[in-house]
Amino acid sequence: MSSKLSMFFLIAAILSFMVWGCGGEVPQQEIDNAKAAVESAKNAGADQYVPDKFNEAKRKLDNALAEVDKQKDAMFGSFDDAKVMLTEASELAKAAEEAVPAKKEEVKAQAEELIAQIPAAVKETKKMMYKAPRGKEGRAALKMIKEELKTAEASVSEAQAALDNGEYLQARNAAQSILDKIKSLQSELQ
Repeated sequence: MSSKLSMFFLIAAILSFMVWGCGGEVPQQEIDNAKAAVESAKNAGADQYVPDKFNEAKRKLDNALAEVDKQKDAMFGSFDDAKVMLTEASELAKAAEEAVPAKKEEVKAQAEELIAQIPAAVKETKKMMYKAPRGKEGRAALKMIKEELKTAEASVSEAQAALDNGEYLQARNAAQSILDKIKSLQSELQ
């Protein structure tokens, strides 16, 4: 009888150890918090304005979720590392979100500066067109340049509208594209 009792206690001890050693419950609250922080950062525009910081937070979240899945399947899994990674993902996402307003202002200033440069660039290009040779080939080239310049000038309103609507990246990129086109036309005229 004592060997049956000993066997019972041994099995009970092993089962207790297995249940106790499984690392506890999935850290659902930490998962939810980290996902919410990353989503909030994305909604604030972190994925566009500070993509490096946002991607770091997203990568940390993805790694933490992979660790949670790995530990769920492990016999003696522990969620301690996953909890640390989830906390880090939340902190990184919050830092990315907090960086967005300053980056938006920086991009807005760049867009405003580029848009302000366009009229002078157009004026300079028109001066260069006036001084350009007017031979047979020159007239055809000037006509083409004039049309392209007109298209570039018309695009300024799109860049300004994007700026006015708070779409600063789009405004900056459009203004830069317009200036690049005008510089290209100027180099053709030289």
